[in-house]
Formats: sequence, C-alpha cells, structure tokens
Amino acid sequence: MEPKFPLELQSETFRILSSNDDTAMEILFSHLYDPQQNQNQSQALTFLQCCKHHHPDLLMIKLFFLLTSSPEIPTRTNAARALLSVQPAELWPKLRPQAQSRLQAHFINYLTEETSIHVLRLASTILSQTVSVIYKSQQHWNEIIDFLLSSVNSNDEKLIEFSLLVFSSLSNDCRLSLAKSLNGRVRLLHSSFLASLTSRNPTVQVAAFAAVVNLISLFSDNQLFHEVLRAMMVAVFALLHGFERSHFKSAFAELVKLVSAEPVLLKPYMSDMVLDALQIAENCGVTEETRRLAFELVLAMAELKESEQVMASLSHEMVVRLFIVPMKTLVLYVKDDGNGNGADCAADRKMEDPEKEKVDGAYEFGIKCLKKLCVAFGETKVVGVVYELLTNYYLDSTDWKMRLAGITLLSEIAKDFSDEMVMKDNFLEEIVFRILKLFQDSHVQVRLAAFTLMEMPIIFVQTAQLLYHHRFVHAFSAALGSDGDNKVKEQAASAMLYFLKNTLPESLLLYQNADNLMNKMLSSIQDKGNAKQRRIVLSAFNIVSQRCHEVAHKYFANYLPILLEACTDKNSEIKEEAARGIRICAEFGTPNFKPFINMILSALSNLLKDRNASNSENATSDVAVSALGRICEFHRDSIDVTTAVPAWLSFLPLKDDLAEAKIMHEQLCSMVARLDTALLGAGNQNLTKIIAVFLEVIEKGDKLATEETITQMKSLLRQLAQNIPSNTFETILLSLSAQQRELLLPFLSSF
Repeated sequence: MEPKFPLELQSETFRILSSNDDTAMEILFSHLYDPQQNQNQSQALTFLQCCKHHHPDLLMIKLFFLLTSSPEIPTRTNAARALLSVQPAELWPKLRPQAQSRLQAHFINYLTEETSIHVLRLASTILSQTVSVIYKSQQHWNEIIDFLLSSVNSNDEKLIEFSLLVFSSLSNDCRLSLAKSLNGRVRLLHSSFLASLTSRNPTVQVAAFAAVVNLISLFSDNQLFHEVLRAMMVAVFALLHGFERSHFKSAFAELVKLVSAEPVLLKPYMSDMVLDALQIAENCGVTEETRRLAFELVLAMAELKESEQVMASLSHEMVVRLFIVPMKTLVLYVKDDGNGNGADCAADRKMEDPEKEKVDGAYEFGIKCLKKLCVAFGETKVVGVVYELLTNYYLDSTDWKMRLAGITLLSEIAKDFSDEMVMKDNFLEEIVFRILKLFQDSHVQVRLAAFTLMEMPIIFVQTAQLLYHHRFVHAFSAALGSDGDNKVKEQAASAMLYFLKNTLPESLLLYQNADNLMNKMLSSIQDKGNAKQRRIVLSAFNIVSQRCHEVAHKYFANYLPILLEACTDKNSEIKEEAARGIRICAEFGTPNFKPFINMILSALSNLLKDRNASNSENATSDVAVSALGRICEFHRDSIDVTTAVPAWLSFLPLKDDLAEAKIMHEQLCSMVARLDTALLGAGNQNLTKIIAVFLEVIEKGDKLATEETITQMKSLLRQLAQNIPSNTFETILLSLSAQQRELLLPFLSSF
C-alpha cells in the first residue's frame, strides 16, 4: 500500500528541492544525523520519504548536487548518507535520459576532485548501486568502467581503494556485462588486484580482498586463480602479523565467503588452506576472535560436498590438531565458580558480569566446531581421534579445566557416535575407568560434569551401566555418603536414579551391593539436603525397595518415620514419593509396618484432603489412594476394613498417576472376583460404585488399566448381570447416569 502524504507537505518538499538555497537541506541533515536533534528525526525521515515518493528525480538531483558540489565535507558526507538511505538504485530509473547523462559525466569529474576518503567510501556504494541498475536495464556506462580500471591501476591510494570498493559491490548482472566489456583487459585488472593485495595500506588490502571475491569468476583460468589465491593467503598472514591486525578480520571474512562461492575452483587448494587456517588458530599470540574466524574457514570447507574427499584424505595427526583447537576454547572459557554451584560448562553458568555474552558465545562456538568436525570426518575417524584425545590429553590431565573439557567432548561425541564408541576395542572399558575416577575428582565442577554425563539417554551410557553396573552402583553410593558438595550429591543421586530406572531388576541382587546402597541412601535422606536431593533419593530408595524387597524390608523400620515426616513437606513431589514409599512398604514390609499403621492412616488422610486442589496435588493423592489400597489388601488385621475399604473405593478410579491407576484397578478386579465382603458392603451397597468405576475405566481404554484388567472387568460385569437378582440390578441401573447405562447395555444384552 502506497504511503499518503499531505498536499501541504508535498508542496513544501517541491519548493525546497527546486530552490537554489540549500539551507533547508542543511537543516534536514542536522535533524537526521545530529545526535542532539534526535527529537526531530522522525519528521525529517517523513520529509525524505515524501520527497522520494512524489519527487524522486528532484531528490536525486538535489542530493547528488550537494554531494559533488558542496565545499563542506560534512555536507557532502550527509548528502551521501541521505542518498544511500533512499537507495539510488530506485531513484536512478526515475530520471530523464538527459539528466542521467549529465549526472554520469559530473560524477566522474567529481571523483577526481574529492579529497575525503570517508566521503569516497560512501560514494563507492552509491556508484556501485547506480552502475548495477544501469547494467541491469541492459544499458552501458563504458566511461565509468574505464575510469575504475584507470583508478585501480593508479598511484592514488584514495582512488585505488574507491575503485576496489565499487568492484566489490557490483551486482551479478553488472559482473556479467563487465566481463564482456573488458575485452582482453582481465589480465590488467588481475595485475592491479595483485598489486593492491600487497599494498602497505591495510584498507586498500581489505578492499582488494572484497573486490577479488566479488569478481572471482573473471579469474577462473587456473594460472590467474592460483596467483590471486596465493596473493590473498600471503596478504592475510601479513595483516595477521602486522600492526594493523584489526583489518585481518575483514580480509579473512572475504576468504570464508570465497570458499562458499567457488568450491570447485578452490578444491585443489583446500588441503593447504586447512593447514593455513589451522596454523592461525594454533597461534598462541592471536585473539580468541581471530582464532574463531580462522576456524570458520575450516568449517566452511567442511560443510561443502566438494571437500568430502579432501577432508577424508587429511592425516590422523591433522584431524587431532583440528579437534584440539575448539577444545582449547572450551578450556579457556571455563571459569572456577569456587563453591561447586556452577554447572558443568560455561554456557550453563548464571553469570552476572558483562563478559557473560562473550563467554557463552565462545563456548557455543567451540561446541559447534566439534559437531561440524564430526559430520565432516565421520564416526570411524572421529572416534579414533577422540579416544586419543581423551586418554592421552584430557581426562588424565592435571588441569581440572582440561578434564572438564574432556567430559564435554565425550558428551558431545557420544550423542551421535555411541555405537562406534561401544564397538571400538578398549574404548568403553578405558573411558568407564576414567569416568569412575572422575566421580571422585578433586574439583567440584569435574565431579558434577561426570555425574551429569551418566544421566544422558544415549547408548554409550546405557551400555556402560549395563556392563559395569556393579561399579557404578558402588560409585553412586560412595558419592552419596562422602561428597561434601550438595550440588554434586544431588547430581549423583539423579544419575543413580536414571541408572536404577534403566537397569535390570535382578542386577542389584546379583551383586547384594543392595545393602550398601540402601544404607547410603537412607543416610542421605536423613541428612536432609536440598528439596530436590531429598525427592531424587526418595525415588531411588523406592525403586530399590520395590526390586530388592527381600533386602529392603529390614530398613523399613527406619524408613517409615522418614516417610511420615515427608508426607507433611511443602514440596508436592516429595509428598508424592513419600506416599509411594508407604505403598511399597505396605506391600513388602509386613513385620515392620504394623506399629506405624495409625500414623500412616492419619498421614494418608491428610494427603487425600488435598485431592482436586491442583494437578500436582492430585498426582500425590493418587499415590496416597494406592497406598491406602495396599494397606486394605495386606494389613486387614490392623485396620477397620468396614470403613477403610469403602473409603478407598470412594477415590476410584485414579486418573492422574497412570502407573498407580493400573495397580489399583487391577486390585479392584481381584477383590470383586473373590466377592470381598468389605468391598461389596452390607447388602451389596457398594456395587453401584464398583460398576461405575469399571465402566469409566473401560471407556478410557488401556489408559487407566492394562488390557488384561479391562478384559477381566468386562467379564465381571457379565457375571454380575447374570448373578445379581433382577430387582437389585434394576435399582443399580436407576442409580447410574444415562451415559453409564448406555455403556453397560452391551454387557446386559448377552443374557
């Protein structure tokens, strides 16, 4: 949609653009570019847009006149900035041919007289856009091409830099036309570019890099390309080691661009370029930014299909050196937090200082490099290199930062190459041995990272825990009992919980380290660390209790008081695990359970009061219902079943904790099948509730119960329909909702 400007503003813009008085334009420039006039900037921009929309030809002529004729450098600078903001490529076609010819002639004369290099740099962009739009419209401007060729070959450094900047910004259409119009002058341009690349003026060198890359298609001849590429590499090292190192960044960025633009031309030189970039990145005297930029060249080549053969042919030693570069970055940007509360890498730390963004960016770049190198070299070569790095340099290093970087490398490589790592001779055993050693490392962050690694859901970790589970259980137990850092204890507990959830049930018994583990976990729970550590360890203790109940039951006398206290915790997750522990003790802790029965029922009653308060509390109360159900099943001699069982039934079906729901709904089936009198109630008064629960569970499919339980429920409904007196069943039907009666109908129609 075209912008609308008031007629008054249109008239005002026409008056100013047509006037010989330039005062109004000077004021406009001050509003646009003077920081002290920011309050007027919006109005000035509106004025400029109105000029562009309604009087584009007058605007182009006015700004061009000020650029080429004003005696004041600030005015010429501002006129160039304004021209660029309104985009000369859009204004040029609006000019009449006669006006275009006058501006073209005047421009060339102006360029020979301009004294300010700053203005010339702005003018170079204006000219390149103008030349590009001229050639795009199938027109020509041979005079400017001649002028540029003459300037780049002159002794005037200002004009050399100017012409190079114009060449560096020409559009593709213009480059194609330029190639046709050079008529044998390619070698002249080539020689001029070579001379500029060896200039002592670093700004000329950088401009030459950009010009060469933009016009590289002109030098596709093998000899010309070889010479220009060699000159670029020599120049970039000169910029790196010279006093003008700040220019290296711009020049090298052009090399990276060249790799993506002309991979076929560069293919014969890629091995040498990798080595050159590696030498820069390995240089201890360069900044991290320079090291990162040098490695960008390697990554650019690594991502190219044309470079696959080149990368595959690199020696093992070269690949090792390539991996060491990003590893140095990881080591450099790891900070000692001093109190063990830091994460395992710089990117995870909660830093407050201004360097955070720099640190995080460098760390992320290091990780990106590792990932891209993995893709470039493939799993077989990478795993061999990583094995060498981990065993010879990092995991056994005396520097904790090196050890931490080693764990980071292992974590990243294992995400994609676990299969190869597991199958490689000695890899798994050697690395597991070192990981177990790092569990007891002298530095908190290393221990933390080692335990974090063992919680990763990857094949390498799962295989290590399967083959060396007895060692890991022992190591987890030791960490729970001896580590002085709460953050490490928490992570060790979390890694242990992950291990327990994924290990085979009989593994703990097979090796009876279960006793040692349960002692350490019980001690850890009693220490009352932070809330998260208390929840994780409770969960782990519950898993071991479930799987090793023959061993666990003797600990229940000490465990139950802890669970009762945890039932009153403010943290809903802790209360949920406490209720689950009570449910497990109810199943397997018969000798020790009876003395606590009244306190347990009271604690469960309090948990059930919170039902429907929130989703988190519902999950907790579901587990509490499950615990009550197990008490009704296994401890009838210690409770009043006539009140406890109906109370349990009233909370069914369970819907939030699906695992507990399946346990309880299976138990309900079992009790109905044996015609449990406490469940059915006097005169079968609870039968309506039982049928309603069955129907709701069946309707949800296998979400709330196993397929076997659902099948049994359907069978029981048919038996009830067949065996209950008709008048009793009619009363039950009247008590059900219309939807429930509809669900029950298929089970009645069979008889």
